[in-house]
Amino acid sequence: MKRSSRLTVNESNAGKLAVLNDVFDESRRVVNLFIDKLWKDRNFSSRYVTFKVNTWLSARLQQALGKQALEIVKSQRKCKKKTKPSFTGTAFNLDSRFVDFQYDNNSFDIWIRLSSIGRKISLRLPAKKHRHFNKFYRDWSMKKSIRLCIDMGGNYYVETFFEKNAPDTRKTGDSKGIDIGYKKLIVSSDKEFLGDFKIYEKIARKCQGSKGFKKALVERDEEINKACKLLNLSGVRELVVENLKNVKRGSKGKIRKSFNNKLQRWSYPKVLEKLSMICEEAGIMFTRVNPAYTSQTCSACGFVDKKSRNGESFLCTSCGMSLDADFNASLNILHGGVYGLATT
Repeated sequence: MKRSSRLTVNESNAGKLAVLNDVFDESRRVVNLFIDKLWKDRNFSSRYVTFKVNTWLSARLQQALGKQALEIVKSQRKCKKKTKPSFTGTAFNLDSRFVDFQYDNNSFDIWIRLSSIGRKISLRLPAKKHRHFNKFYRDWSMKKSIRLCIDMGGNYYVETFFEKNAPDTRKTGDSKGIDIGYKKLIVSSDKEFLGDFKIYEKIARKCQGSKGFKKALVERDEEINKACKLLNLSGVRELVVENLKNVKRGSKGKIRKSFNNKLQRWSYPKVLEKLSMICEEAGIMFTRVNPAYTSQTCSACGFVDKKSRNGESFLCTSCGMSLDADFNASLNILHGGVYGLATT
């Protein structure tokens, strides 16, 4: 298992932050110089970069940035895109040659030392441990490499990485189906209704890119984590979810603009990712099933009719069974993982 945790280093003094800013600007420029050369030479298969570019950054850092540029070029070719990529990223990978963690008991309990950057630069960046970091720091193995990042607000942070062997998969227990929705975030086949997501309306009211908008996105992610943690997985051997992909694609012009604006903020991949990590740490099998017709199928008789669902209610046009539409979908998802969906 692999996990990551962020440590804010934005409490560094103005001088250190200015140096960091220079390093970021020059690193972006260097990555794009590498991309230009690789693209011009049609070099899409090398394992590492063998040339240098004109920069004040150290040879070691050039090597690391060249590797990052090579990965970008290979990804562009893998996606069959014919245009040369341009790097505007806000994160750089640094291995143990550049990073040293030092621990203290003062107001900053971690100092992250960066060296071998160029111009004899050596930075000691202060950081504080927090609950999420300590969760992994106590029992997991911490990697020596980091990702140095800057967010949209210009704040710097260091992303640390941890590893641990996954526990054995549970041999006994029940299966549980999960329906991930827009209004009710999680509805389980055990009648759990978690997450009343009015947050999407709040996000839609904010001006994109504003501080309020960014704050609302953070609030959304916190609500997702909270709802996922409340899910009762005691005695569960397998969690069955829909294999949701490209749900929002093609929605423009087909639904009201106001609703589409809210739908675009529906972050179901984050829900699936969080549930997957929780299951991995608990030794629970995580099964994805085809989402086709789960909301139109009667979980009692298996009859499929899109007229059976009306908003949040489900009334089967064949057998007359009536129940919550999302709960009905969760039962169908469960059946899809255990038996295979009923067909007519």
